[in-house]
Amino acid sequence: MYVVNRQAELGVLRIVLEEQYERHSIQLALLDRQARRLRSDGADLAAASALTAATRRALGDIARALHYLEQGRYGTCGGCDRDIPIEELAHRPSTRLCATCQPEPRRRTGDGCDCRR
Repeated sequence: MYVVNRQAELGVLRIVLEEQYERHSIQLALLDRQARRLRSDGADLAAASALTAATRRALGDIARALHYLEQGRYGTCGGCDRDIPIEELAHRPSTRLCATCQPEPRRRTGDGCDCRR
């Protein structure tokens, strides 16, 4: 699919995020059901708990992204006000900073952002 402008790209991303939210919601319900069964069996819950926590974090990230999309405040770097690439938003929906403005561990080079934060 060829996307013409930023608003169209964000519209496509909204659809993807809504689908991901639905998928994670279903996964969380299944994990909760599995955890109840494991508790009754006395099995180790560590792996199920870790997966449940990761799913809850993903749901929160996606919910925040959808909220900001709804408000028209999504996809702009909070450090330099440039557009965050759609690919980055799709990979990490909760990102609020471009790669240049990210703290050192996540920073990448060569994306064109010249802010000095």
